[in-house]
Amino acid sequence: MILRTDVVDGVSIITGSSRGIGLAIAQHFLAHGARVVINGFDPAETDAATRALTDQAGVERVVSYAGDVSLPDTSRALVALAYERFGRLDAVICNAGIDVIKPAIDYGVEEWDRILGVNLRGAFLPAQQAAQAWIERGQRGGSITLTSSIAARAGVGGLAPYGASKGGVDQLVRNLAVEWAPHGIRVNAVAPGYVANVMAGVTVHADPATEERIRTFTPLGRRATVEEIAAPFVFLASPAATYITGAVLAVDGGYTAQ
Repeated sequence: MILRTDVVDGVSIITGSSRGIGLAIAQHFLAHGARVVINGFDPAETDAATRALTDQAGVERVVSYAGDVSLPDTSRALVALAYERFGRLDAVICNAGIDVIKPAIDYGVEEWDRILGVNLRGAFLPAQQAAQAWIERGQRGGSITLTSSIAARAGVGGLAPYGASKGGVDQLVRNLAVEWAPHGIRVNAVAPGYVANVMAGVTVHADPATEERIRTFTPLGRRATVEEIAAPFVFLASPAATYITGAVLAVDGGYTAQ
């Protein structure tokens, strides 16, 4: 039997999908046959993304919920919406993330808590809600993919809480993969390197010296496109990846191979 990577039929929740990498992930899942529940923090931005995706795939294949993934009610609502609208849930992509770049000595407690809240708790809660739904329904299987980062493995100045949150994501993947394997639930992560699209409000990458450093230390010599980051998420949710769990897949142009 040939295991196909070109079909991801079923229903997927994608957090942080109103822009950037998350929006590209949603576009790729739709292109490969999925129906999607998208999520963003900002209602207007989420509505705009929903319109763009329905133009791509049709209103019957896209539904959205705007909310803060660091809050339990948002994760419960996303899972409930998947079952109410589509009658099933097959994959969850925990992609929402934020960052503030500054020296470690300058971070305030509120900034630390907010970054860890969105990036780590906001990854765990949707995964937890999906797993609970699958186990309660007696469903065998289900794919969960978290978004990690090269900052989980390489020290990068100015990213203390972000790097800590992504290191936590990597360990969370391993713990959940082991704990939920008896239920057939797979848990993995994609760890992007530097991407052409950057987070809102991050301006440091406009510095030519920063760009030169990125190109120098990335063996492939360039940033990734959002499409190059999105495609591995499709692979990990596809039938070709049914024996992969507990993995953190580096998609970084070789940055962490050195």
